[in-house]
Amino acid sequence: MTDRFRGRLRWRGLLAAAQREYDAPTPRYDKVIELLDQVVGAAVPVAARRSAKALQALALTQLAYSADYGPLRTVYLTAARELSTGMLTAPRASAAPSGPPARRSACRPR
Repeated sequence: MTDRFRGRLRWRGLLAAAQREYDAPTPRYDKVIELLDQVVGAAVPVAARRSAKALQALALTQLAYSADYGPLRTVYLTAARELSTGMLTAPRASAAPSGPPARRSACRPR
């Protein structure tokens, strides 16, 4: 058995195990994410990486729905969006004024 064949069996097994865990009656989404981290970071075919990222984004979204702590929910949803779209967009600075900040005179009272 070659190393390449062993590697293929390994990531396919990880994908299958993650899918089984996601579809379980009481899924453990944190375990799904841990299993798929190994697939997303490995040298696997594009289709396998794409399906691993999609399942990982779904698991992160489910974790966000069950999170009680607001900032943690935001982290989960941001990570899910990054996996789905590929990259995050820069925050919009439409409310921020452009140009240098206004200077106040030291002699003028407020």
